[in-house]
Amino acid sequence: MNPKTILTEKGWDDVAPDCKGKDKELRKTLSFCSSLKDEDFDSRCKALIKIAGLAGTLKAANEVKGDRDAVKHLTDVINAAKLKQGELTKAKAEAEKGKALAAKAAAATQKKADADAKAQEKEAEEGDETEEEEEDEDETGDYRENLKAAYKKLKGSKELVYNFIVCDIKPQCGLIISKQRIGAKHKAELTKVTGGKRFLKPGTCHVDSGKLVFDMEKAPQGLAAKLKKSIKYFTGLNIKVVVGDQSDEDEEGQPEAEQPEAAEQKQKPAAGGAAGAAASNTPAKGPLSLGASVGRGGKNNPEDVTAVQTALNTRAKAGLPVNGKCDPATIKAIEEFQKLLGQPKPNGLIEPDRGTARALASTAKLGPPPAPPQPIAPPKLGKAALSKAPEIWRGTRAILDTNIKELKKGIRAHYGTEHPDFLKALDENLVKLDVVLDKLDDRLSDSLAKAGAAKDEAARKAELKNSKTILVDYLKYVKSEPIIAHIDANPFGVKTNLKKVLTDSLTNMAQSIG
Repeated sequence: MNPKTILTEKGWDDVAPDCKGKDKELRKTLSFCSSLKDEDFDSRCKALIKIAGLAGTLKAANEVKGDRDAVKHLTDVINAAKLKQGELTKAKAEAEKGKALAAKAAAATQKKADADAKAQEKEAEEGDETEEEEEDEDETGDYRENLKAAYKKLKGSKELVYNFIVCDIKPQCGLIISKQRIGAKHKAELTKVTGGKRFLKPGTCHVDSGKLVFDMEKAPQGLAAKLKKSIKYFTGLNIKVVVGDQSDEDEEGQPEAEQPEAAEQKQKPAAGGAAGAAASNTPAKGPLSLGASVGRGGKNNPEDVTAVQTALNTRAKAGLPVNGKCDPATIKAIEEFQKLLGQPKPNGLIEPDRGTARALASTAKLGPPPAPPQPIAPPKLGKAALSKAPEIWRGTRAILDTNIKELKKGIRAHYGTEHPDFLKALDENLVKLDVVLDKLDDRLSDSLAKAGAAKDEAARKAELKNSKTILVDYLKYVKSEPIIAHIDANPFGVKTNLKKVLTDSLTNMAQSIG
């Protein structure tokens, strides 16, 4: 048996019966595996695992069972795939002896590439302002709605291709999809949304069979999963994402050694290879070990469900039957446990090594859940009057401050049991929510107070003119700043109502000024 001839599309074609299309994926994977370079150990091993699985499934198909030659060939394919895996593992171990030297060379190459990319971006930005003025499409407005609208347009036409750019930061990366050429204004908007400036090189995207497909040079590992989570976080859309040869399903669902891990969600594995892959899905301490997600929308493998049911019975006295079935009672028990952890809006889903899984694996005593966030509802302001205006604006800022703090409280409660590195990054990003209060400062209330205390009409009119200028500045900010809408649309169940509070208050200010 020669793996070089067995593990080819032609080898299968010579014996293949009419399987009514069921062998298409096997042919495709055989062809893909044959096209890979010898040194591409991880991709080849991954393809060989898939080939063995597909061959085993096809071997059991009714269309194949009666064909002795096909059954024999598929058996040879499975054995050849396993044999080749062993050879590749050995070859990879030898190749890794020069890993330090290769890493040093790669770092130097990447440094030069980053410098070149930075120079290209600077050159492109110089011409962006003029070119953007010539574009017909108006993309101003709410970041969330623009992202949803762009996806809707792409979904409506298979031929449509848009440009995109990613700001790759923690805990949620930012994404803009645009018909326009990516330029300075898109980067500025992403910086507002994410607070970061770590931009990846722009590319193009389209929708194929309902999947949002991104094409770009040198896509970092794990980007497909990051983009899927970012889109869901900002828009609520659960879209399947493909980046080059990466799939969000592969990255989130398969415990393989080469699987990328989002830094904001997982710990780094303690070791490489298959053992390291298993460790990456296992909490550092405690009895709970999950291979995939459990609960509402999870993969719900029976062995994982059994582990969760056992842990819930131990930690939360849930009284669940340990049957490996993720039924409504199990999902409800997960939600109740998440409430005990302080999550204001439990999702009923446990992901490997995430907050709920870590808490279930812990042996620490569960304390009482923290009080839920208590934001202030928009007040009734009454009739506008210049004498009351300064106090109303100060009260508005107090409401904004309170509601943003309550949102932070809800977010920290939701992620309270996550890895310390994640919590540190989370706190750093939560500070960026305060930009609203920084922009909508005390200048308006101070100016209105001066106008009310003016000694003569001329001084009063002069100060009111200054108040109007400040008010217009505030109105423009509220209209254009996407973070206000993002705060109000938060998925943590905290009703901040910033937009309404600000709209009502600024309208009252305008009426007071006259």
